[in-house]
Amino acid sequence: MFDFTLLGFGHVALAIALTLDVLLNKHRPVSAVLWLALVWAVPYGGALAYLTFGIDRVRRGASEREASRALVRRRAALHPTFEPLAIDPLHPDTLEAPKYPAQHIFRATDPAVRQNRVIGGNRVSLLVDGDQFYPALLDALSAAKSSIHLQTFIFARDRAGRELLELLTARARAGVECRLLYDRFGSTLAYLSRFFKDAQAAGVQVYSITQANPLKGRFQINLRNHRKIAVIDGTVGFVGGINVHDENLSSRAAGPPIRDYHAKVEGPAVTDLQFQFIEDWHFASRQPPERLLEPRYFPEIDPAGDALVQVVPGGPDLKGHSLADAFFGAIVAAERSISIVTPYFVPDEPIVQALRYAAIRGVTVRLVVPKYSNHWYTGFAARALYAPLLKAGVRIFERHPPFMHAKAIVVDGVYAMIGSANLDYRSLHLNFETNLEVADDDFVNSLASQVEQEVGASDEVHLEVHQARSLPRRLTENFCYLFQPML
Repeated sequence: MFDFTLLGFGHVALAIALTLDVLLNKHRPVSAVLWLALVWAVPYGGALAYLTFGIDRVRRGASEREASRALVRRRAALHPTFEPLAIDPLHPDTLEAPKYPAQHIFRATDPAVRQNRVIGGNRVSLLVDGDQFYPALLDALSAAKSSIHLQTFIFARDRAGRELLELLTARARAGVECRLLYDRFGSTLAYLSRFFKDAQAAGVQVYSITQANPLKGRFQINLRNHRKIAVIDGTVGFVGGINVHDENLSSRAAGPPIRDYHAKVEGPAVTDLQFQFIEDWHFASRQPPERLLEPRYFPEIDPAGDALVQVVPGGPDLKGHSLADAFFGAIVAAERSISIVTPYFVPDEPIVQALRYAAIRGVTVRLVVPKYSNHWYTGFAARALYAPLLKAGVRIFERHPPFMHAKAIVVDGVYAMIGSANLDYRSLHLNFETNLEVADDDFVNSLASQVEQEVGASDEVHLEVHQARSLPRRLTENFCYLFQPML
């Protein structure tokens, strides 16, 4: 006869152990209460859900942590001539208006991103949708002479994926070192079907990255590497939100392509993108750091323009939450205007309050989100936040299809942040992300003009209309928002 008493004791013991973990590590009351209720109310299933989705710490071995520290220690030694281009925003003499009109914003965000530097001498170009990004990327890959480092969240098994893989294969056969890194969750079909097998046989080094490995005590499928980075010959970089997928191309999508942004970077800031890639590559491949830190991957790079750039990494393994703090710093530093484009808007309460207060103190605040989200529950959760923002004076615009996957913020017309991170809890605290802070007239003006196009293709949400929505809809929105820590 099955012993249900023993089963019950097991549930209680497991629930107590996980309760201690929740109380020690979940500092947001809503999140803590939600997980405690689930762990206790659903025997074993709640524990499995918490182990899989709730633990947002990355447990790495001592050797991995030491490798990351080694990467940082060797930066200065690798680049003895690089430092004159690095700028300290907190030093009163290094950022001076009117030469650097974004000084007040960099000074607000820099404490959150001190692991990277503000670097001058760059050129940054805005690439909209796959129609602009893919040709620029393929041209750069075709011109590669020594190395190609490519990282993406989604690598689809479609025509776009095959073409890119064939080009990497050709470049590898031509003697170019090619490294491809993809997220195992985002590229599940490619991973399970061994889509990269032929490319690997031709010399392309391919690794998948995942935080879920029960054999090593990692149960976290919730932690995903959401970065999209490419670095060619250590001198040209790409970073943004566009995945490898036919849906990003107008010639192949069922309708208009997904609206998305990427940036091409030329100049000394590419070095920090290279370091970002190599840190992830080391985690996935376990190759010795010495092999990845050779000078040929970090050539001396001449200035290419006047843009100030700071690479902003995000991830639960960082001390603090640099992306969330950087967004918060940029918002509170705004003096005139804030324009935000994001596909998912379910951020922390401090960011919501910062946006409200910015509008209250007279800053023009505009938020552009998709009218129809590809994740319906996230769209409903976002609308639960509309009322307090609208009451404070924030203007909210819902963009008509195609789906808008772009992520960007423009502040005071002089500063921009663009990259892979959405304004939701997952991107700000759980995923591994990479954004760029940019101060450059040409780039910021291009991005600001693009945001205007998004606004022009949107319906503005008005408070009186929003408040008149039906009771079932309000209940659904508020219910979905309860799961904000998981969205």
